[in-house]
Amino acid sequence: MRSSYSQTLQPEDSTLDLRGLLVDLTQAECRFVVIGSSGLALQGWKVSPGDLDVMALPSEVERIKAAIGLSGVEVKPVEDGEARRLECHTAKGPVDIYLAVSGGLAYEAVCGDAIAVLFGDDRLAVSVGSLEHIRDMRAAVGRDSLPEEAVAPAAKPGAPLIVAIDGPGGAGKSTVSRMVSRRLGFTYLNTGAMYRCVTLAVLGSKADPDDKEATARIAADLEIEFHDEHVFLDGRDVSDAIRAEDVNTATPHIAAYPEVRAAMVARQRELFAAGGFVAEGRDTGTVVAPEAPLKIYLTASPEERARRRARETGEDVAAVKVELENRDRLDEEREMSALRVAEDAVVLDTTGHSVEEVVDEIATLARERGIA
Repeated sequence: MRSSYSQTLQPEDSTLDLRGLLVDLTQAECRFVVIGSSGLALQGWKVSPGDLDVMALPSEVERIKAAIGLSGVEVKPVEDGEARRLECHTAKGPVDIYLAVSGGLAYEAVCGDAIAVLFGDDRLAVSVGSLEHIRDMRAAVGRDSLPEEAVAPAAKPGAPLIVAIDGPGGAGKSTVSRMVSRRLGFTYLNTGAMYRCVTLAVLGSKADPDDKEATARIAADLEIEFHDEHVFLDGRDVSDAIRAEDVNTATPHIAAYPEVRAAMVARQRELFAAGGFVAEGRDTGTVVAPEAPLKIYLTASPEERARRRARETGEDVAAVKVELENRDRLDEEREMSALRVAEDAVVLDTTGHSVEEVVDEIATLARERGIA
């Protein structure tokens, strides 16, 4: 269910071209799972892998060898503790292909729990073993649970204790974010609600929503706070008022103003500096908190998103689907803080999954990364 993208692919002071090897393997459509230190690097850990460790079925060995430039080269298996692997030396660095590991680490089990990592402009996908399987794999070959130099994402200098959850409308961000915040004991912050507050204030002042300068001045002067999952605008609880139909209609237009977004991003960063937030929005992980140790991009199929939103509003599903598509297009094409997947976000497609399953997944990721 989960996938992510990490830019931490190239270890410092190393001849290992991890990104290049992964590109070669994925473009050749080889089936494998990245494990070991290279798997940790892909999940955002500060670590310097010396080689690319992958686990694969024996039937995939020749395809993998061809992809990394070793077609026709005989590679003899090596017994390493409770594991059996092939040591391959390539122009882009060493690659270890694990064929068998005892202790229940069958390829099917590792693959079933793997994280699908997206990387590069073409969003190439590679399967990465879960943290539990990486630990088990290292134990099977007689190594420590984690490399001595490994630093969890949340322990990196300057990393705020924030879970950033972005995604399009109807993906379930609000429900999931609230439940995750309760699970972790963090404060829930809806960045989208802040833009709704601006809209409410603009409409209440009788200002022209098309007057960018007036709207920007209003946004800069607002005091927005979050307490017990309630939203306060200048000391007044507006949790219900910001959900009114006129606010729903006008918010995408007002939120697209760069001046408004700049004012809200500055305020959000002030709040995040203290840490301990689960924040949802559309640009939280890409613009507001790019150093967040866990970024989630929550999505679902267009049909599923429309059905969920229609259940909330009572509107026709087809009409809601068109509305969501229009909102997506506006979010993706706006001048500032466009909706997109952060480079190191974990993409969770919630289609066919319960809220509890999604919350469990995010809570597990938060624990693995040292956030909670």
